[in-house]
Amino acid sequence: MTQENRERVERAARYAADLCMRTGKDQSFYDAFWERLLSHGDILAEFIYYMEKGRFRCRASVGSVTVADILVWQIDRFKAAMDQDRTAFRQDPDEMVLRAFDTMTKMAEDPQRYTMQMAADTGTDYPGKFGGL
Repeated sequence: MTQENRERVERAARYAADLCMRTGKDQSFYDAFWERLLSHGDILAEFIYYMEKGRFRCRASVGSVTVADILVWQIDRFKAAMDQDRTAFRQDPDEMVLRAFDTMTKMAEDPQRYTMQMAADTGTDYPGKFGGL
């Protein structure tokens, strides 16, 4: 790994820690998230691109699912939480981005589980749709 790449990874570690802090995640969440990012280099590269550019490159995927696809899928869940007045989700792009990357790393390790969840979500709102969100 080049010195420049090492520095980018170190900046990404600090950025991930900062995202976790700003969204109220504890050290164990950060540690698990960072370990999964490091074990999926393509997702880490996507995370670094987002950190540097503020947008998704969408080159990393699990099957055909990109981080932007996951973000769009999760918006329905964020909207449900906002409807229930869970303020942690209210207008918090850091939370949304962190959760999208976290989900993508988990999806890389268990694609079938997340593919089934994504296929099951209809996009319609009704009481209790997400249960214990």
